[in-house]
Amino acid sequence: MTIKVISEEQDIKAYYALLRHAVSEESQFFRIASSDLDNEVFPTGNSHESFTLGAFSEEGILQGTVGFKREILSKLKHKGLIFRMYVASGAKGTGMGRKLLKAAIEHAKKSESLKQIYLTLVASNERAKNLYLSEGFEIFSLEKNSIQMSENEFADEASMILHL
Repeated sequence: MTIKVISEEQDIKAYYALLRHAVSEESQFFRIASSDLDNEVFPTGNSHESFTLGAFSEEGILQGTVGFKREILSKLKHKGLIFRMYVASGAKGTGMGRKLLKAAIEHAKKSESLKQIYLTLVASNERAKNLYLSEGFEIFSLEKNSIQMSENEFADEASMILHL
């Protein structure tokens, strides 16, 4: 497995293919819908303050991703957001998620004066929550019925933070 910053056009296409698959197959774990990705501009750049990492198999197939964006407002610049972390079904249980998360944290730490990394997740996603807790994140809030999954179904959203 190779972890690298996604910046090349073919890797961005692979990112969207993987994300669309994830959102349709495991929608219960995402706060976005497939339609939210239509005409989206790739959400990150290629710096320590804004990046998306990809985990690629030995064959060069994208199997996992994680994004990071640092806050841009001067009073919030000490914080950054982990988002859209996903590992493909065939790679779950291999440690890929942990490696991606650790790589994202280490890459983000290269940003000057970064003090906190936060993330949100569907509160019922125990697998992800346990990974984040094991890497030092703490739950700091729970918003009931935060995400409208369907017309009559809502999910709670947990917010977590890692103090650097």
